[in-house]
Amino acid sequence: MHIAFVDSNPAALEAIRLAKEAGHRVTYLQSADPFYPPTERNLRIVGSVDHLVDNLVTTDAETVTRVLAARHAADPIDVVTAQLELSAEAVAVACRELGLRGTATDGVLTARRKDRCRAALDEAGLASARHALAETEEAALAAAEEIGYPVILKPPSGADSLLSYVATNPEEAAAGCRGVLTGLDAVPVQWHEQFTRGILVEEYLVGTLVSVELGAKDGEFFPFAVSGRFRWAEDEVVELGSYIPAALSEEQTGACVAYAADVCRAIGLDLGVFHLEIMVTERGPVLVEVNPRVMGGALPTIYRHATGADIFSGLLAILEPGAEVALPGTLDGCVGGRKVMARDSGTLAPGASLDRIADLPGVLEVVGFDSYGTGPGRTVNAGQIVARFMLRGPDHPSVVRTAEQILRRLEEDLGIALMIGEKD
Repeated sequence: MHIAFVDSNPAALEAIRLAKEAGHRVTYLQSADPFYPPTERNLRIVGSVDHLVDNLVTTDAETVTRVLAARHAADPIDVVTAQLELSAEAVAVACRELGLRGTATDGVLTARRKDRCRAALDEAGLASARHALAETEEAALAAAEEIGYPVILKPPSGADSLLSYVATNPEEAAAGCRGVLTGLDAVPVQWHEQFTRGILVEEYLVGTLVSVELGAKDGEFFPFAVSGRFRWAEDEVVELGSYIPAALSEEQTGACVAYAADVCRAIGLDLGVFHLEIMVTERGPVLVEVNPRVMGGALPTIYRHATGADIFSGLLAILEPGAEVALPGTLDGCVGGRKVMARDSGTLAPGASLDRIADLPGVLEVVGFDSYGTGPGRTVNAGQIVARFMLRGPDHPSVVRTAEQILRRLEEDLGIALMIGEKD
């Protein structure tokens, strides 16, 4: 099978490695400003592809269409996939223009526009959040009053929670509007167009935040996992990490998976592995957002520790016609990935070290200073990730307790205050 990958987040480079290992031909379209760090391992993966087209603006549909057309003429492409959400729209348009196999264009374009996604859920009669799209601060403030505080304000086609704000009153909403409308300095230049489509005002959902990792192929859906989130007790908007499986009842888990499949049907996501963030509320599962790509960040690593399988092997099975898709069996306990996040700005101790936690019972992996640009004597900002660790326990509460013990120890070793304490 000849697979064309268009750009990638750091985690999804593993899909390219596994594709080559499985004997597939791989074309890779790479941004002029790659989203992944240029580590030796990442560069080795990119260097292994059969055809690399570099220095592209992978968010530009005309560019992606032109390059894929040339490659398809030279060596027919069987399937195209985008694992960086800001490139997904360009890929979807290119696939439609060229008749290439990939996730349905309308599904991707709807998923990437949160206002249109909400409208599709409303039309299908599915649970959703009250929302409005505004072009100006005045219109956004009026929408917030109608929806009722607190509200979320964000770009309708954003990513990584950039320029997202929680507002509990008109003053905070006005500040959030200004942040959305004027905060582009915090956004890579090639993403600006997708961040300047107005202000999405949404109801602030209350409940338990989870995500469903759902594969879709030939009209069938494949639930790979339902994951939970560690949320800081002092500010539940701050995510401290993730864990698998989510701390839900069997009935709640089934409801989330069924709802996720209904969401994909409603917006037309038909081929791929998708990451749906869902709030389990008093009225049941309600969509936060749907990403037309595999989960990112540390979740693929958490999934591997929890299931013994690789989520990107699942993606390749989904993309390959006729391939059987294997789902994980019963999980043994709970696996969590916990960020080590600075509570306040400060400087790491000259002797700051992570060595003491690596051999602690239950610790599976420690992701060190180099991955986050930190280290002994380095200055860090409030909320900055300093390191990360993975651990296994018999259940979610035990993972929370062990993580807190580790973080208390790390405060001594690092010489800074950390974000400790999970929201109940």
